[in-house]
Amino acid sequence: MGAEPLTQPSGAGTSVWNDQVEALLDDWHHRVYAAQMAHYASADLFRTLNYIVGVPAVVFSSVVGTALFVGLDKDSPRTLIVASTSILAAVLAGLQTFLRFAERASNHATAGDWYSAIRRDIEEALHLSVADRGAPKEFLDGVRKEMNRAAQDSPELSARHWRREAKRFRVREPHPRP
Repeated sequence: MGAEPLTQPSGAGTSVWNDQVEALLDDWHHRVYAAQMAHYASADLFRTLNYIVGVPAVVFSSVVGTALFVGLDKDSPRTLIVASTSILAAVLAGLQTFLRFAERASNHATAGDWYSAIRRDIEEALHLSVADRGAPKEFLDGVRKEMNRAAQDSPELSARHWRREAKRFRVREPHPRP
């Protein structure tokens, strides 16, 4: 799931770099920057959740394992504590396996990297002189295709992460026509 640099074809095309094309590219720049940051925020969240669930699971499993060597009486309160800790450790380990926090964090980090590569391609085009950019139609087609592939192959973002980053990067959402 990696992004290849978008090529900017040389030579004059049938269209020109006008204000409308620049505005579209600027909008896409904001959009991919927001997606990049939202995926990185999601990756951070899932890494944190992995530690929040995983560390206690390891600790509780260790406590139970150690307590079993000490020896337990059938009706002792310590037996109840060890049994409860054992159940809690099993539940946490099961949650960690089922929810796949580490895998989800990695997938979001990869998606963030992909959007970052697209963002850099757009920034490069915006900083080149118009004469060095090539045909806008071909460049926009390449960016659009790469954005579509990134969106299709990336994990779904939470609405909360997207809204926060879209607002931060001034993403203008399309409004449905009446």
